[in-house]
Amino acid sequence: MSDHDDGEQAPRGLLLLQELVNSLDYPSGPDELGSPERATAWLRRHGVRVTSALGDADRERLIELREALRDLLETHTGKAAAPGARTSVNRALAAVPLTVELREDGGVLAPASSGVDGLVARLSAAVVEATITGTWSRLKVCAADTCRFAFYDRSKNGSRAWCSMQVCGSRAKARSYRERRRTTA
Repeated sequence: MSDHDDGEQAPRGLLLLQELVNSLDYPSGPDELGSPERATAWLRRHGVRVTSALGDADRERLIELREALRDLLETHTGKAAAPGARTSVNRALAAVPLTVELREDGGVLAPASSGVDGLVARLSAAVVEATITGTWSRLKVCAADTCRFAFYDRSKNGSRAWCSMQVCGSRAKARSYRERRRTTA
């Protein structure tokens, strides 16, 4: 758990998306997808069926998706989407097949493949489910440019902008206060 995290995890399938975005301690910390072996281990830890170690192309595809998702989640705090972020995510999601699987409690969208495609399919299904349940817009990226940690906003009005008020929010408010004092002095 990062020192920027307040422990608020996203519900159900969005948790996987949150953990993918947070697989890099932004901007230059440890990267859980930093090598094919580490990326393969990350996928396995998250229940993704992987028959062999990832190659560089699949690992790079996963990293590109992670960063595009990070950019896209910024829009949930009111910022404009980074150029190409939505297109990149849509392209990744469109490239993987989903099936409908009937379970005791009803139908669900399920991945039709394994490996990185299986992960991307699970993320795709999670976004659809979160959109239907109204939770998609609550998965956000911290507004602090030096953090960009994905967090789930459980506030009553859905207006949180920082992953942690004690860390990032406090720093932002202190900077704002100092700036106001400088301009009035």
